[in-house]
Amino acid sequence: MRNLLFVTLLIFFSIASFGQNKKRYSLYINIQPEFTYYQNDYAFRWKEKFTKSSFNCGLLTNIKYDISKRLFTELGFGFISRKMTTDAFLNQSLLPPPHQSWTLELVVTKSVSLRTIEIPINIGYNIFAKPKMNLFLITGISANYLLNSFYEVGFKQYEDTYGKNYWQGISVNLGLGLDYKIFRNYKITSRASYSIINNVKADNYLFSQDEYGIPITHNYLKLSFGIGKTL
Repeated sequence: MRNLLFVTLLIFFSIASFGQNKKRYSLYINIQPEFTYYQNDYAFRWKEKFTKSSFNCGLLTNIKYDISKRLFTELGFGFISRKMTTDAFLNQSLLPPPHQSWTLELVVTKSVSLRTIEIPINIGYNIFAKPKMNLFLITGISANYLLNSFYEVGFKQYEDTYGKNYWQGISVNLGLGLDYKIFRNYKITSRASYSIINNVKADNYLFSQDEYGIPITHNYLKLSFGIGKTL
């Protein structure tokens, strides 16, 4: 994961080095409402499975570099807490003290919240480029770092926030966006993107009837609204 992130960052800055006689950087700050899609159940073998969704919201700041009138790259840094109301078994024997327990009563989550840092690296193409407005396609990857998880289980002994601090996985996103210049160097921006791939590392604190250590797999439709300034 670290090697992939390093190579991707190197590609981003290599692309941005072209055309330095026409440097065009923009800085954006965005609020990112999101519909997160996941299964209703990850615990029980025979329970009927269906896809459900939750509404979550994150923040992102990103730097955009215009390679040409049509082509641009982006590097961002964001945070989101994804709450998913789903069933999974909590493994009390692996929880850190003072939450650890060997009584092994069956504890089922009501919800799981993943507090995640996202580092997206994108490339975009302006399909409609005018002085005041750009309509663009965008695709890229996001390296996702899981800070901690909160398990809602209804038992005070086990219900808490647990530090994780590891790379959770890589997302591949595809979307459509719009920039509109409001005055001088300022513009408003909006976009919608979907995670066509979203890898999630297995959580050792969770298990199902079939295996210990299971991932809470999910995808998302991410919206973005913000303001940008050409530097």
